[in-house]
Amino acid sequence: MPSSATRRSGTSTLNIMTPRDDRVNAAYWDDAFRVLERDIEKFRPFSHTFRSDDVRAGIMRTTANLENVLFLLGARYSAGAPVLELVADVESAVTVWETWNRYAAVSDAGFPLDPLEFDNKSTYYNALWLSSVARCIGVAPELTDRLIGIVAAAGGADPVLGTLLGINPVRDAVWHKRPFQNLAAAATAPPDRAVSALNRYVQAWQRNISFIWWARALQAVQGDRFEAYFGHWAWEAAGLVVARALDDSVLRSSPHYPVDLVDVQRDR
Repeated sequence: MPSSATRRSGTSTLNIMTPRDDRVNAAYWDDAFRVLERDIEKFRPFSHTFRSDDVRAGIMRTTANLENVLFLLGARYSAGAPVLELVADVESAVTVWETWNRYAAVSDAGFPLDPLEFDNKSTYYNALWLSSVARCIGVAPELTDRLIGIVAAAGGADPVLGTLLGINPVRDAVWHKRPFQNLAAAATAPPDRAVSALNRYVQAWQRNISFIWWARALQAVQGDRFEAYFGHWAWEAAGLVVARALDDSVLRSSPHYPVDLVDVQRDR
């Protein structure tokens, strides 16, 4: 596991960690922390607490901060932060998601917000992401219960989310067959078949995840400035490996497989 440490200078975090993702340099991760932490704190009074006194501002800041908190979680992992420190990032993302749902329930906001539901493929993927990291790092039961709550509000668990969260699914089929059908097999098939399905998923991950707008963000990176690239990691593969105690030997050579998320659980 990469060694890591951080020190703060003013409001910025100076990176003296060993990056897990070296597609960009350490200075890039410093700038990612500076930008994302600044924006999250600026929007936090509305995005982490429902504000009935200014719903319009709350909606705008909450929609921005859901991406910010997810990107920061990814950037911390990519930059080499200790895995267990990601608990705070998972909780922050869950809080913003819950706040989003409260703003979306305001019928007379004058600036309507659509609820986060799994008919939207990106919303489903974000739930896989959070549930997988939470499962790997072993968050407190209270935070898992909150995750289960936002999954229920979005449409309910399919076999993949059910396996990650340790709950019974409310539907038999995966929410989106493409590109997640192999995850369904990985969640329900006998171990050998599950690993084969997961390997197929990981090998095709970068191509299959292209439906999300940030998938090609690395192509926009120039120099040290943060450009929405936070690492390319198949979090859901690690989550299913941990949830089912699968042999991940064939997955470890993939540059998209977050090995440290699995190892932190096994080292306990």
